[in-house]
Amino acid sequence: MFERFEPAARQAFADAKEEADRAGQDEIRSEHVLIGLLREPGPAADALTAAGLELAALRARLPRGGREALGEPDGPDGLDASALSTLGIDLDSVRRATEAAFGPGALDRITVPDGRRLPIARDAKRSLAGAVRQAQQLSQRSISSGHMLIGILDERRSGALTLLTGAGADIAALRADVLARITAPG
Repeated sequence: MFERFEPAARQAFADAKEEADRAGQDEIRSEHVLIGLLREPGPAADALTAAGLELAALRARLPRGGREALGEPDGPDGLDASALSTLGIDLDSVRRATEAAFGPGALDRITVPDGRRLPIARDAKRSLAGAVRQAQQLSQRSISSGHMLIGILDERRSGALTLLTGAGADIAALRADVLARITAPG
């Protein structure tokens, strides 16, 4: 399926699987692909960064598995800050110290069995199809991370688009920027 995808675009999709695993999700969704695109150098990451979007901030907005998926009222990381504060534990301080020692998102990591295969969600499939269409419309033989981002931006019903708008991204400006990056002579 990924023969025409450039190496960085393929790696972004592999990163998306890691993001889905990390979030405890049972499928790779468009929002995981978006985070994967931001992790890999290329036109998508450049456009997302230029729009002021940051990996840690977008990752923090990802839906989580576990308690949250079951509808329990805990925070986005499954920890109840107010309950912990009654025990004298400041969750924000714990998170800062943990991330300083072990890296961003250390409390969010979920261990999963190696080699676990995750299905690709419908919105991610539609976004990938949009990336292929965009490359074809531009008469470009390979599919870059920029094409993948356009596929995401053009998919009007996706978790990635919800994530981007929630983060305050200007979708039209982001699309114009990434399109300019992938069509620039070079």
